[in-house]
Amino acid sequence: MSKSLRRFVLVAAATALIAGCGSDKTNNCPGASSLVETSVATVFVPGKSQDTGNILYTVEVTGVQASCSVDKLALNSSSDVVISFKATRAPNGSSATYKVPYFVAISQEDRILAKKIFQTQFSFEPGQMTTTFTDDIDSADIVAGKDKKTFDYLILVGLQLTKEQYDYNRASGRLNP
Repeated sequence: MSKSLRRFVLVAAATALIAGCGSDKTNNCPGASSLVETSVATVFVPGKSQDTGNILYTVEVTGVQASCSVDKLALNSSSDVVISFKATRAPNGSSATYKVPYFVAISQEDRILAKKIFQTQFSFEPGQMTTTFTDDIDSADIVAGKDKKTFDYLILVGLQLTKEQYDYNRASGRLNP
């Protein structure tokens, strides 16, 4: 794993834990959280510059809730994850439908063990500036490794950002340097 990716994963895991989304050892479920670094995406009008006047919409992950079933030894778990989103745009009067890619990853300490990309669709009604929506992921399964339990793992959710979106977040102060 590259040094920068390792640092990103460590910061992400620490951020998730600091945000109070750590593992729940009372029921042996893995923790679930969104990554601050990938929780907001700004989409610009295609072919236009990254100027605030050219923002098509902004979407953010506003919540991650997980419920799980786990075996008696806490070696296997299956979690259902509900991700909440909020999208905003400038008033323009027309209806529009968009798709947003996001990921669900399983991490353990400083390593991403699995990652899957999903896509959800949302719509703005005519004149609507804000919309909220959810997407459900069934069966985020974890099989604990040697000397580990299911609560030693973390389910991480984020928007699948392009390099330009990540750079925009960084330049606009949404990310720590």
